[in-house]
Amino acid sequence: MPNTLDLDLSPIQKQTLTCFDSDLLRDVIKGADFDLHQVGKGSFQADMFHATIGKGILDSSRYSNAILTEGTISPNNMTFGFIHDSKEASIFNRNTLQKHNIMMGDEGGTLASSITAGTHWSSFQFKREDLLKLGITLEKDNNKVLHFNKKTQKELSYKLGGILHYLEKGNNEKIAQINTELLYHHILAIYANALDQINDVSHLKRDESFLLSKKILTYLKENADQPFQMIELTALTGKSERTVERIFKKHFGIAPYAYLKIHRLHLIRNHLLHTDESIAENIGDIAMKNGFIQMGYFGSEYKKIFGETASETLRKRK
Repeated sequence: MPNTLDLDLSPIQKQTLTCFDSDLLRDVIKGADFDLHQVGKGSFQADMFHATIGKGILDSSRYSNAILTEGTISPNNMTFGFIHDSKEASIFNRNTLQKHNIMMGDEGGTLASSITAGTHWSSFQFKREDLLKLGITLEKDNNKVLHFNKKTQKELSYKLGGILHYLEKGNNEKIAQINTELLYHHILAIYANALDQINDVSHLKRDESFLLSKKILTYLKENADQPFQMIELTALTGKSERTVERIFKKHFGIAPYAYLKIHRLHLIRNHLLHTDESIAENIGDIAMKNGFIQMGYFGSEYKKIFGETASETLRKRK
């Protein structure tokens, strides 16, 4: 189960998860409202970091396995995200996301990301008016990925990475002496200087495919316990089966059938991890209630994703 390492110094928090737990991961970016799924096969570990810095919030995490995240960003702050390291490209709001890219998200903006295994990212929440004071004006609906030249990438990696390393590894007594208000403006200035290198930071408008992908996702979630056929999604969207698959994969990095299977497996895992022993149901019954008819197939797919059997998960329950 999760192994929590809390520093005595508030508001700095560190945490390590040794198995997938959607409830704890949901709070990785403070103030956001996310639905998360492990999509890669095997065991899972996450190293997470959180710091309240002046008027801002700095979050960081490393995942050992691929994660699909869908939801809304904090309604109170605009958010910048930075990819410190990654082995493979990820997806953020239908954009390719690579090492040293910046993600931008509006206050309360929607987020749909598929983060690959081994990716180290950080996010910084701030007040839009403070960025304006630095001469950077961003219109609303700025949910996009920004790419930079190698020089700017190197500067971002060095400066942002150095701050994170100091906060994560530094002595608590030294960290306590930091002027967090100054640090907040320093981090914001780092991002502002990078944005100043880009001629075009125009907003990215939502297109029809994004709205359709959200519609498909909602339908899959609401009907996860029901038998499913692709014709239901074609009727829902008025698009062909091939188009439905292409739209969904474009935004979430995974086909609808594959997402539904993974979503069902996560519903079962969440049930097993949070079920009181005195009212624990038969695993087979839980699987059937979540759309799995063949127990052999369920057992095989469950172990592929989570690296353990459902019985082993049940023994980890809180």
